Amino acid sequence: MPSKSAYVASLLVSTALAAASSVHAQAQPSPAPPSVQEIVVTGSALPTTPDAVAVPVSTVSAASIAKGGVNSNVLEILRKDLPSFAGRSNTGTSNANNTNQNTAGGSQVQLRNLDTLVLIDGRRSAIDAIAGLGGKTFVDVSAIPTAAIERVEVLADGSSAIYGSDAVGGVVNLILKHKFDGEEVGGRIAEADGGYTERSAYLIAGGEPIEGLNLTMTASYQHTDPLRQSARSFSSPFYISTTSVPGVVGANLLAATLNSPRDNNPTGPGNATATSLSGLAAGTYIGSNAAGIGRTYDLSQFQFLLMRQEQGALATNFTADLTKSGNVVAFGGVEYAHNESFTQFLPRTTVLNVPATAPYDPLSVAVSGVVFGDTLAPKQYYNTSDDVRATIGLRGKFNVLGRDWKWEGAFVHSEDDLTQLQKNVLFKPNLALAVAGGYDASGNPVLGGKYSKVYGNYTVTSAGPTVLQPALDPFARAGDIIPGSLANVLGTETLTAASQLDSFDFKVTGDVFTLPAGDIGLAVGGAWRREALSAHTDPNGTNTLGSGAQSWVGGQFNDPFSHSRTIGAAFAEARAPITSPHWNFTGFHAFDLIGALRFEHYSDAGDSVVPKIGFRWEPVDSQVTFRGTYSKSYTAPSLYAEYGPTDTRIAGGAIIPTQAFPGLGLPQMPFQAEDGNNPHLQPAKADSYFLGVVIKPNFIHGLKISIDYSAVDEKGIAGGIGFANILQDVNTKGSGSQFYNNIAQGNFVGTSGASQFAAPGALLTYLRADGTAAGQIAAANNLFIIDRFTNLGGVRERSFNINVDYVRETENYGVFTFDTTGAIFTSYKFQALPIQPFYEYAGTATNGGTGVQGTLPKYHFYSSIDWNFRGWDVTLGNTYVSSVQDLGVGGQTRANLIAAGTAKPPYPVKDYTAWDIRAQKLFEMESGKILKKWTIAAGINNFTNAMPPLSPLAFTDNNADVASYSPIGRLFYLQATAKF
Repeated sequence: MPSKSAYVASLLVSTALAAASSVHAQAQPSPAPPSVQEIVVTGSALPTTPDAVAVPVSTVSAASIAKGGVNSNVLEILRKDLPSFAGRSNTGTSNANNTNQNTAGGSQVQLRNLDTLVLIDGRRSAIDAIAGLGGKTFVDVSAIPTAAIERVEVLADGSSAIYGSDAVGGVVNLILKHKFDGEEVGGRIAEADGGYTERSAYLIAGGEPIEGLNLTMTASYQHTDPLRQSARSFSSPFYISTTSVPGVVGANLLAATLNSPRDNNPTGPGNATATSLSGLAAGTYIGSNAAGIGRTYDLSQFQFLLMRQEQGALATNFTADLTKSGNVVAFGGVEYAHNESFTQFLPRTTVLNVPATAPYDPLSVAVSGVVFGDTLAPKQYYNTSDDVRATIGLRGKFNVLGRDWKWEGAFVHSEDDLTQLQKNVLFKPNLALAVAGGYDASGNPVLGGKYSKVYGNYTVTSAGPTVLQPALDPFARAGDIIPGSLANVLGTETLTAASQLDSFDFKVTGDVFTLPAGDIGLAVGGAWRREALSAHTDPNGTNTLGSGAQSWVGGQFNDPFSHSRTIGAAFAEARAPITSPHWNFTGFHAFDLIGALRFEHYSDAGDSVVPKIGFRWEPVDSQVTFRGTYSKSYTAPSLYAEYGPTDTRIAGGAIIPTQAFPGLGLPQMPFQAEDGNNPHLQPAKADSYFLGVVIKPNFIHGLKISIDYSAVDEKGIAGGIGFANILQDVNTKGSGSQFYNNIAQGNFVGTSGASQFAAPGALLTYLRADGTAAGQIAAANNLFIIDRFTNLGGVRERSFNINVDYVRETENYGVFTFDTTGAIFTSYKFQALPIQPFYEYAGTATNGGTGVQGTLPKYHFYSSIDWNFRGWDVTLGNTYVSSVQDLGVGGQTRANLIAAGTAKPPYPVKDYTAWDIRAQKLFEMESGKILKKWTIAAGINNFTNAMPPLSPLAFTDNNADVASYSPIGRLFYLQATAKF
């Protein structure tokens, strides 16, 4: 059985063989190619032909999107068609059961897992508002419906000199449909096992109602159902070792045949007689441990693999020739999208102490360690966002001293408004009151009464409990929870956020003078923009403000936040032809030099000056072209990282014993933690090198091969230090640690009562001094650690992108097209902190610790063969992902586990292959008919039903990386269009 690597190689070999055979198959010489109009291609401000650019630009057309069989959102399209979109930062609907990749249902794209700028028609858009709530900072590509997209241009090298911040890994430019003529409607339905469905429909209309004015409008609707974790065998059943299970008291599990101890025991004062759980009726509770208890609680019954999403969108654009000569043209457009998403997590649980006077206490004494939660009320997230973007501009041309110049300027307003409802969280002030009881049905105080008085409207008032409701049985599972007892206990936290961008840009392009080889092109311009971000939560969800602060158990705590900044920029780009087809010498048939420089001033983060230089070289003729660039790029710190609220909380007890000091037998040790903003953050900076070759041999008509190499070194990436890293470094170096002022006992550093750890080893001595578990836990509880955003580590990325296109036209059998696109990671090294080494992640899967890279296979290819004949179009597609090693957590955390002897060996993740097939029929109507043409297509994505390979160490929430490998399985779809 040949290996998958051999399979990929065979695809490339078959291309060459098929191409070679065409040398003898061409009966007639190929006609001269038609002239191509110069346009502005992503990656340059200078108009040129697409084949003449010096940078690697891949284009995914609307036709390619249709043939790929994926149109739910741009992320999934790009991840399939262009394998260089790899790694943990490409996340969207698959981010359904974790919050550390919080996108609120939005979709982020990153080339080669590096910072990537997203543009719409060449201009910026506001970031997703979830950034104001501590979520990811990204432009949501799912806010642009696929029906409105003409093509997607992807630039794969650093381009901050052209576009400014964020263009470290490259640029994704979504080009919308313009100057559409006629009307077109279309729809798509798709289904997979497990109840997963997709539905979409669109309408496009355009034309020229009056001379010189062109209007285009796109309206669309799309809906995807969620995919439940229980619907896939690789993730269901799913158990973890835990005692946080409803029906548990300490390490004792309520018998499976019971829903509450009251089912076979008397409860409440005067009735309960047992003084311990062992004194209850035989079989009421069963002694167990975390592993045994966890095996009774299948988490897959609650969680999703893919979110539910729904979108309605409208896009309109226009161009108007104001002078009837093209000298002044107005243009603009408005895009609006209403997005809703839904996902759910485990039910929130809390540990309660139940007094002896409580009506449902089965003991005559108080009971501690009672785990309460309602399995019929999982934690749910409902996200609603409204995205609006409006553009208005002018472009034109003029002549100076016989040379034609073009100019363009535009203003863009963009905003995203988000409302997030976190349902089925617990209102902490009412928990003890709801359990206590002590009232009868009329509200009279009665010992052991089965009614409680609690705060109404989820508001703590000085008047005390005011709402009467049935008392809560905290020992009960869902089947025995008293009706009405959760009325003021289960609640909904409401969070809102908003992101805005206002920008203006202007540029002039033209030829400044002529060299023997041709004209020197120049583009100069400037830009200004204002970015703003804000967020707040309801009074019970604040972190430090108000009497209701941190009142939601299982909620999210955020103090109000609002900030803005302005950025001014100036740039210049020039292209000089040193040689050309009409003026050259041996070895230099054509040679261009390209240079660009951009200056940006941030009102909060200082100045940045970044250059870019490049070349395009045809040694003999256009059959072989070399191209290369060197550039400096940067990513400005986010507004949230600089000015967002701090989060003060109790950190998880596992950090100290399992991450900071593993192997020492320390107990679970929660501590006082704070993290959040740092207004002194600086931009992360990168050096990018790119070198590529494009081969289009004349003797094999229709063949194009491109091989591109990139090397990116980025440093100063903003991120959290990590509590474990602070603990380790301060313990090792004492006052010599750069994190010395991040940790103290008694209080946070700089406040009254704080005492620091100046001597090496003093911190661990403090934590272990008592020698008992209780004493060590008490010591940790008095530990205060601050982890703020800081310019820290870096990335060293090395990769190849390969593309082979071959088009074979035959006289009797139609047109055959073969395409393969591959990403090869030779290295992806990540350094979390300057004090740590760079760790290699190419060919691995990680998640947690400093391993934030997700799955980065060394080889990832997408290949397709297409046949077009007499209105028929049939496409066979293949996705191949090479095997990786699942490391679990990564970086220094894994190194610590290895040193402590507690690290698990890497888990081998199998390679992955999926096959798609699609067939389409085009029907063209007779001239004069209202219906001009229509198409119908049917397809099966992943018809072999390949499932994500297991990666259980890194992806502990569902056993696999469902972002890199789709969990949908075999998907049947049907789509149709009609053009009028």
